Amino acid sequence: IFFLLNNCFSQEKIVKSISISGSSSNNQKIVFFNNEIIKVNFDELSAKLYNFYYSIEHYNYKWELSNIFKNEYITGFDDIRISNYKKSFNTLQKFTNYSFNIPNRNFKIHSSGNYKLIVKDNRNNIVFERKFVFINKYKLGNIEISRAKEINLINEFHNLKISFSCTNCIYDINSEYKLVVLKNKNFNDLKIFEKPTLKTSNKLIFDNILFNAGDEYHSFDTKIILSTSNEIKRVENGPLYSTVLYDDVQKNKYTYNPDKNGIFKINNNGININTESDYTKVKFSFFSSEDIIGDLYVVGGFNNYELNEEFKLLETSKNTYTTELLLKQGFYNYKYVIKNNSSINDVSNFWQTENEYSAFLYEKKSSDRFYKIVGYANKNSLKIVN
Repeated sequence: IFFLLNNCFSQEKIVKSISISGSSSNNQKIVFFNNEIIKVNFDELSAKLYNFYYSIEHYNYKWELSNIFKNEYITGFDDIRISNYKKSFNTLQKFTNYSFNIPNRNFKIHSSGNYKLIVKDNRNNIVFERKFVFINKYKLGNIEISRAKEINLINEFHNLKISFSCTNCIYDINSEYKLVVLKNKNFNDLKIFEKPTLKTSNKLIFDNILFNAGDEYHSFDTKIILSTSNEIKRVENGPLYSTVLYDDVQKNKYTYNPDKNGIFKINNNGININTESDYTKVKFSFFSSEDIIGDLYVVGGFNNYELNEEFKLLETSKNTYTTELLLKQGFYNYKYVIKNNSSINDVSNFWQTENEYSAFLYEKKSSDRFYKIVGYANKNSLKIVN
């Protein structure tokens, strides 16, 4: 009996379709404001029921754990069992859908800053982690986006100038200010600035911030799971559905392709999209016009831009790379990146690429115990200045 129980408890849990969204839609989000509901949703791919627990931790601008007590950033208590779960209905892939909201009757966030949501099982093993930003009181900043100024960078980079208003900026020696800039809600594509480029009497200015422009995202939609489209070549039946995408090709010139900057959205024609959306094995294929130096990955909001073996493409023929992922029905934005040593870059970079940039201004006064977000700005490069 002991052996059987131990074997059951140690069974690997396969978690998919992790989504953090707002109350107005099920679109992926990373920034939440005071009194806004944070909705968390995920699947465990079995017919079993597990005890999962969630908690949050506060981090500084560098995503280093803040050395403060829980009651300094939440009211109430966390480490709570997830009690809202439902079994899948009428799907080939059996799963259990788990969900919860923040705030709830157990706790509420009251301090702005960086947070990490942590979900664990009943043996205290981490099942998954997700980062998000909570903003309370803030000043709205301004972002100006242009092409890079240097001749050797002008065709591939965006240049950002970010400013925030303040009172007596020059004479404010009791506060430390830090800036963090994200591209397309991707915490793996951020830049940190320890001090402003310029302080005036009423402004903090951060200038000459360079980002690889990258390329537009690819997309596909499996809302109607047996339907083909411009992105889906064919759908095959089996124990599970199999969706074969058309080959994606490395581009030498920019092509306008409106995208959603990496988001994914679970969707189908059923009544309950969370329990009635099925899973399909999606085959990705990428053709490169030249040899790829490094490892090739497919990434997006659907996999939290993680670079691990699951999302790595293998060369199956000359300059053709493929992989297959099990994904839930819905709309997906994705792109390909190359990891070469510590460098991570899109397979192509064009200054015309439309990106969304988010800037967070952190302040720590001499009397404060942790960094708080006091400024926020968001800008799309669609109307970029040449």
